[in-house]
Amino acid sequence: MNAFFIDTYRNDFRHGSNAFVEDLAVFGVISIITSQKAHVATGDGGVTVGVLISFWFRRKAGLERPAGITQQDQHHYYLLALLLGLVVGSTLFGTLNLHLAGQGGLAKSMLGGIFGAILAAETFKYFAGIRQSTGFYFVPGLIMLIAVGRIGCFLAGLPDFTYGVETSLPWGVDFGDGVQRHPVQLYETLTMFACLAVLLISYPRQPLFWQRHGFYVFVLVYAGQRFAWEFLKPYPPVFAGLNLFHWISLALLVYALLMLNRSQTDVE
Repeated sequence: MNAFFIDTYRNDFRHGSNAFVEDLAVFGVISIITSQKAHVATGDGGVTVGVLISFWFRRKAGLERPAGITQQDQHHYYLLALLLGLVVGSTLFGTLNLHLAGQGGLAKSMLGGIFGAILAAETFKYFAGIRQSTGFYFVPGLIMLIAVGRIGCFLAGLPDFTYGVETSLPWGVDFGDGVQRHPVQLYETLTMFACLAVLLISYPRQPLFWQRHGFYVFVLVYAGQRFAWEFLKPYPPVFAGLNLFHWISLALLVYALLMLNRSQTDVE
């Protein structure tokens, strides 16, 4: 670990922050959603960039901990709940999708992980009596992790099972089987970079909006684009012509819209 991170951790501990625990959570995210050898370099890069973005943005915005989390111990339990939900959701839905496609083994899914983490966070908030959004604290770093992680999925090729269906478009990519396919992984990367750009540009002018509603906006964008890209993937339908990840995306879209409406009502 280089001097920058050592100094950063030392300063954060001196001021009572949970930076080290949060970075473990970030490493946990990467370790759960990456399994192919081609992911190693991009996974490490995603962790580094995600951590740097998180540190920079939190300090610039003055975000010491997630909104509504008032105590150090509460913060730790909250993070543990997120990690548990992430692990269970990622493995459960990733593996289920693999088996629905007629393949064996274990798989991991970022979409499933986010779904599980949200379910765990909302359960924790219910019992802790927290009503406001707590997730914006993680959004900038999470966006970068997804963006860079999808580059790893692209480089992993066919074994990663995240490629697109056949296309005649000029930017189609042959992953080694002689078929030109939609590079859906890069579609997601570009969407996440655009999302981060909008956040960074608009946050200085509308900090309260982002702090109150930013996580739900992120979920809305993430789930919306995932729903769209799923039509370009070779996953089998499970109901009404939609695959498993379509339905998870729809569930997250409903969640985001309901929570945006509730948070706006609370403000009014």
